[in-house]
Amino acid sequence: MDVYSLVWIAFAFAGVLAVAKFAPSLSAIAAFTYPNAKFNAIGSPYLQEKEISRLIGSKNLEDFRNNAVSRDFVIEGESIGEIQRSIDDSLAGIIEMARKDSPDKVGKFYDAYLQKLDARAIKDAVRNIMEGKKLEDARVFSPYSEEFLKRIKEGGGKDGLLSALSSSGMDEVRGLVESGSPFQEVEYAIDRNIVKNIGSADVPGSCIHSRDVFVKRLTDVMNLKAILRAKYYGMEGVGKMLFGEGRELPSWKLEHMMKVKAIPEIVSLLEGTSYIKPLRDAIGAYGRGGISALEMALDRQLIRHAAAIALEDTMGLGPGIRFIVEKEFEARNLKAIAKGVGEGLPAEKIWKLMVVE
Repeated sequence: MDVYSLVWIAFAFAGVLAVAKFAPSLSAIAAFTYPNAKFNAIGSPYLQEKEISRLIGSKNLEDFRNNAVSRDFVIEGESIGEIQRSIDDSLAGIIEMARKDSPDKVGKFYDAYLQKLDARAIKDAVRNIMEGKKLEDARVFSPYSEEFLKRIKEGGGKDGLLSALSSSGMDEVRGLVESGSPFQEVEYAIDRNIVKNIGSADVPGSCIHSRDVFVKRLTDVMNLKAILRAKYYGMEGVGKMLFGEGRELPSWKLEHMMKVKAIPEIVSLLEGTSYIKPLRDAIGAYGRGGISALEMALDRQLIRHAAAIALEDTMGLGPGIRFIVEKEFEARNLKAIAKGVGEGLPAEKIWKLMVVE
């Protein structure tokens, strides 16, 4: 065999190796093409001022239902509670649709995200058993939460709860329940467990970065909300309300913030992070309307971060993350409008509850 033949064989072998290396990546990209195009096409009308204004102007709940024409949210019911439940059902259906349309390998991420919708039901179930009350039937959406509630019912009483917490991986919650800690600490531990489950959801290697960045961003926002809320209401033990290190806020900065008494000073400590501008811009509204103005500013920033993840990872999990985050806030806006319209609140009060892009 001459030298030229050896060279061609070497090139051919290198080509085979290159295809073998990049074929899985190309395959993964192809699997995300349809769902990501769908997510990008759907949009988020109930984060836009025009659509929100139209709904806030509804005369009553029937008018609200008629005005809320959506391809995503099926709004039904006669009372505030019934309408809000239909919105929750729609949101769960939207996330389930995203899971089914996406590659099977990211399904566990969407299953874990559904736990956010179940947080209140899980907390109520734990509290009822801690207080010796009857366990009421609860509507949950994630397989994890369904299994957890099933284990509680089968076990019965506090011992059954402790067993269910252990078998569900909620060791921190179990420790707090067993030691009789204040329920507020239990609530935060349940929230931390949900964030942990989203962050540990099994996804392909190409999706790990987007998953981790999102969870770290979510952690930043939840830490800031906990610190600001604790300072505003004069609550003690803020360290027990935190969620660990986030994307931009390391533990030393969180510790520094906890020692500062005035909220404007806490905001000033965020210089150099993406949170300084939205919070600084909201300080005036905070002075007029309280802590909710700062929380809304953080919610809007989380939406921006989700959009940035989608732009960075256009052919992977990014657009799916942006989609479900936006839909979650759309659902929250719709539920708040339904309550405001149903209770006859002035439009300006309802507007204060809106998260707008």
